[in-house]
Amino acid sequence: MSETKEGLLSKSYVLIPFVLICAGVAAAALAPLAKVVADSVLHKEVHLYSVFYRCAALFAIVLFIVWRKYLKSQVSSSINPKQNPPGKPFIGGFVIGLVALLVVAAVMAILGGGRFKNPQITTGDFWRAFGAALGSVILIAFIEEVFFRGIVFQGLRADLGAGLAMIIAAAFFALVHFMRPQELPNVSASDPLGGFKVLIHGFDRYGNFGEILPFAVGLFLIGILLTVAYLKTSALFLPMGFHAGFVFFGKLDKRFFDYAGKASRLFGSPDAYPSFLKGVDAVLMWLMVIALTIVVALVGHTLQSRGGEAVSPGKGGRR
Repeated sequence: MSETKEGLLSKSYVLIPFVLICAGVAAAALAPLAKVVADSVLHKEVHLYSVFYRCAALFAIVLFIVWRKYLKSQVSSSINPKQNPPGKPFIGGFVIGLVALLVVAAVMAILGGGRFKNPQITTGDFWRAFGAALGSVILIAFIEEVFFRGIVFQGLRADLGAGLAMIIAAAFFALVHFMRPQELPNVSASDPLGGFKVLIHGFDRYGNFGEILPFAVGLFLIGILLTVAYLKTSALFLPMGFHAGFVFFGKLDKRFFDYAGKASRLFGSPDAYPSFLKGVDAVLMWLMVIALTIVVALVGHTLQSRGGEAVSPGKGGRR
């Protein structure tokens, strides 16, 4: 029996879904309690769905560590600062990601999909918002890149090859971003089943898949970009930089940019509050990410840390 279990867990396409299910159930069970703690520590009301998803990500990483002997990935070497110094690739990816989204915003403004505005904010408020956004995006980028590129992609690549693993991991990356209740369920802080209600309603948006498809495609392409960035540098710091740059822009964009909503067929978002991260303009985001992916595939090795050995997208299949 143990040999059968070990044989199943040794397959990444079995282990990864199993861990995700376990992490989701555990997060649903503990999310109400974690929310109480978060509210107390942060001195503000934290959405239960935010607590649930953070808990699920944390539990998934912990479970992957527990079953690391079955996990065919190279996470430790991918984030080893001695083997792959993070400075150059992270900063480079961060700056390039910011500039790329600024270009998208400028083109949107020219085409009527939005307009730049003068933010009504004091210098002190700006730097506080800047610092808070920067701190949170670095943490988000680290956790998500370790999970999606370090665990999911690398694990799948060992069993399925780099090409198929890239497609599956990027699709998973895209779909997870829409696992959020379309309308937040009315859950009280004391409801022990509140986490499970959030989990169930997290699949609401998939019922109208046509609406989210253009934006899911954009996120899928971003997932491909981040994977290519990893393959070109054999480390997670360049994709972390891109990821942090994208999310950082999305945290602050509403302070200086007004969206035109769905005034144009090209523009619009499935979210009540549009964000560049979700692909506000599907077509422009597709073109930007495709162009950026080509550039990274051609010259991404120039951002490689010293000591790293790049793995080209055509290699690194079965080991």
